[in-house]
Amino acid sequence: MKKTLVAVAVTTAAFTAVTAQAADINTYGNIQLVYADGEDTAELTDNGSTFGFKGEKELKHGLTGFFKYELEADADEKTSDVDVNLDQAYVGLKGDFGKVQVGTFDSIYNNAIQDGIDSYEYAGLTGSSTTTEGDTIAYFSPEMNGFEVQVSAQVTGDGESEVTATTPTQEDGTALTAVVKYSAGDLELAVGYDSLENAINKDSTIGLAASYDLGVANVMAKYEDNSDEGTNIGLGFNADHADGLLYGSVQTVDLETGSDYDEYAVGVTYNLDYDGDVYVYVEAGQQGTAEDSFSALGAVYAF
Repeated sequence: MKKTLVAVAVTTAAFTAVTAQAADINTYGNIQLVYADGEDTAELTDNGSTFGFKGEKELKHGLTGFFKYELEADADEKTSDVDVNLDQAYVGLKGDFGKVQVGTFDSIYNNAIQDGIDSYEYAGLTGSSTTTEGDTIAYFSPEMNGFEVQVSAQVTGDGESEVTATTPTQEDGTALTAVVKYSAGDLELAVGYDSLENAINKDSTIGLAASYDLGVANVMAKYEDNSDEGTNIGLGFNADHADGLLYGSVQTVDLETGSDYDEYAVGVTYNLDYDGDVYVYVEAGQQGTAEDSFSALGAVYAF
């Protein structure tokens, strides 16, 4: 049975490779491995390896259709049953009006507000709660005089497993998220709001972000507030060097309940090829409520 499944997989892969170009489909992926050493644990582990398919096609009336289907699977351990999970999957339309997409994808709030100072390979700084991924429709406007508007809605009903579970994380309802961006020269600003309307015991989150290109480096700032959780204030930077990127950030977390804490991290990447698809990196810092220190040495091969 295993040999039969392998044969089917090989045949499917070959068929996909032959038909991908004709169907305007691109296959892609990456292998990410890291050795991380913290105060309580040290391990060699997967750090987000994915593979997927994406493509777009010209449609009638000046529209373009597009899709993405991305899966993730751990690459650090051999098991008899590989655990494959959905990362992103969506379809959409784009044209002069902007872009609309439906499915599972990254939060527009997270992309606009949190990612600026939290774009690490391994480390992860605290962010205010955002609506979970999935069951989402989003609209992205074209840029108009430096402004761009993004809105999304996650719609959940009593048919959702999260809603009907014994200990639910969601309830019936629609969670709205909105982002307004403005860019003028080297300055970029963003305001974000996430209602978290269908999340159990979660208040809304608001955030502000700013970045400025100094030429030798980009500097970023973030402010977030959630009345149930507290506020996060952070500063960060990234700068190109001859063969990669140098980056870092620091953040203070002021909790509504519990002790406040500080987080920081720095990192550097080194490209092993000319395109930046194959590289190694080192990161270190402290994170989390316990302010645990860590260090990480990782490698990424994208294809």
